[in-house]
Amino acid sequence: MAVKPHMNIVFIGHVDHGKSTTVGRLLLETGAVPKHVVEEYKKEAASKGKATFEFAWVMDALKEERERGLTIDVAHKRFDTQKYYFTIIDCPGHRDFVKNMITGTSQADGAVLIVSGAEGEGVQAQTKEHVFLARTLGVPQLIIGINKMDATSPSYSEKRYNDVKADVEKLLKTVGYKIEKVQFVPISAYQGENIICLLYTSPSPRD
Repeated sequence: MAVKPHMNIVFIGHVDHGKSTTVGRLLLETGAVPKHVVEEYKKEAASKGKATFEFAWVMDALKEERERGLTIDVAHKRFDTQKYYFTIIDCPGHRDFVKNMITGTSQADGAVLIVSGAEGEGVQAQTKEHVFLARTLGVPQLIIGINKMDATSPSYSEKRYNDVKADVEKLLKTVGYKIEKVQFVPISAYQGENIICLLYTSPSPRD
């Protein structure tokens, strides 16, 4: 049996924009994490006052991460498609842990930048820093997931998506990414909207 081509994909972006939730939902949708495990996380998270954190807990396994509700360390998880297998690298978004973000991103062949589309969020400080670092560290391929589209006003607002997309495009141009080669996907990680589209937009392993 032929060995599948492999690729490391890093998830980056500003704190609280939904990176770990996106990763957790993606792993559930691909069968890499069983549904009953997520259900257990949901009950446990709710009992600790962290409702809606069940998908994030798929990757955020440290006690401090779960207590504080943010990613601190770099986490890795494998998932497979019919043609390829990928290792997801989930990086912290908080500025205090940027060294860990650099460590994870330096291992990546491609990146998924998660940017919140919710009102008042969009491009933030760590969004800018992470894009700059990804480019500096030589990450050649980039996908943008505009998350929390269910939290726009109105929900799933096309105008809000286009406004955030335009802001991200400006940012990418400043560091040298070619916009025509960057894919944008509107998603709601918690609701599971367009997560499979994000998966099939993912860059393919390089020859």
